[in-house]
Amino acid sequence: MSERGTYHKGDTVTEESDYVCVPCGFKKHYQPGEIFTECTSCLSGTEDGHEDYVEGLELWEKFQPTAKE
Repeated sequence: MSERGTYHKGDTVTEESDYVCVPCGFKKHYQPGEIFTECTSCLSGTEDGHEDYVEGLELWEKFQPTAKE
């Protein structure tokens, strides 16, 4: 985990939670011990991903619900 609270593809999940893809906002639930993968929605960091998404930006961060959610 970085000091900003983001996780990179390949990092190990340490806490069960919903996580959000930083580039596109897609939510995915992860369990402890799983590995963060590329986003299945935007494919950030892959050849098939959007050309504006740069390698190394396939980041996940823990979802923080607002009062409405």
